[in-house]
Amino acid sequence: MNSEYIVGLKGDVDPAEVGVKAARLAELAQEGIQVPEGFAVTAEAYREFVRDARLGPEIAQAIRRFRAGRDVVVAAAEIRSAFRDASLPSALVDDMSAAYQELGGEGAEVAVRCSPVTSPDAVQDEAFLHLTTTADVIAACRRCFASLYGFVAVVNREAEGIDHLRVAMPVTVQRMVRSDVGASGTARGESTFVRVRASWGLGEPSTGGADQYSVHPGGRPMIVKHRGAKLTKSVYADPRGTRTVATTDEERDALVLTDAELEKLAEWSVLSDKHFCRPTTLEWAKDGCTGELYVVEVRPGTTPTVTIQARGRSVAGARVQVT
Repeated sequence: MNSEYIVGLKGDVDPAEVGVKAARLAELAQEGIQVPEGFAVTAEAYREFVRDARLGPEIAQAIRRFRAGRDVVVAAAEIRSAFRDASLPSALVDDMSAAYQELGGEGAEVAVRCSPVTSPDAVQDEAFLHLTTTADVIAACRRCFASLYGFVAVVNREAEGIDHLRVAMPVTVQRMVRSDVGASGTARGESTFVRVRASWGLGEPSTGGADQYSVHPGGRPMIVKHRGAKLTKSVYADPRGTRTVATTDEERDALVLTDAELEKLAEWSVLSDKHFCRPTTLEWAKDGCTGELYVVEVRPGTTPTVTIQARGRSVAGARVQVT
């Protein structure tokens, strides 16, 4: 469903309303790249919440106290507390409930994440995983709204002269990809080939222990493989967060990806670079329950480091700076 408060993650969407990360995923979905099904709770939904709950005066008062010498950590915490205590507008609750029902409703496993519009509002680790009820999804959305007033974000906006009352925090809700029982990694184009890193479990793999592949796309793709040590992996920890566990002997001995999966990731990487007209890095995840690959984030090209563990020593590859 699409409404003033809810936008599906596919097609032409406004980054100012759904956040940059969500907008990039929606664009790739339109290109045929597989991303987790979901929706964005818009910036307008955030603004309506602030108006309806009359949070503006509380925000302004806390910021004035901070500027007068109050500890920014305390001031920001007061604002977040007000957000968490306030009720969401009934129209927003209804739209979110309907959108979650389209993903399967009660029992459907989803992740809720912040989707900042601008870099000063960036937050880290604000993700709520394995949510399976409408009430949990709505509560996580409210907490994402509140995260706009983490003390780092407040300090960043102060430094850049941004009006705290004119910002907004969209939220992304997507089906969970069970990479904790599958795999995850990155794919990035480098000249005529695509560099893929892969490890068991979730999250961006560590440089040293991951499998590393070079895929030269084309009618007859050439694939160069290096099996990493993969001694540990990250899995979900209830009720939120992750933990590190040891991999099994079978996982350490096996390559994470098949040739067909590598070719698909290389195809997606090339398509993403063409779509955004610049090098990009794809974060991908493989669902261990279904075996499906998904792109879970796309970001502008970053400086890759290639490290291959060989005969007891690390050999570091060149760094490539993308501007």
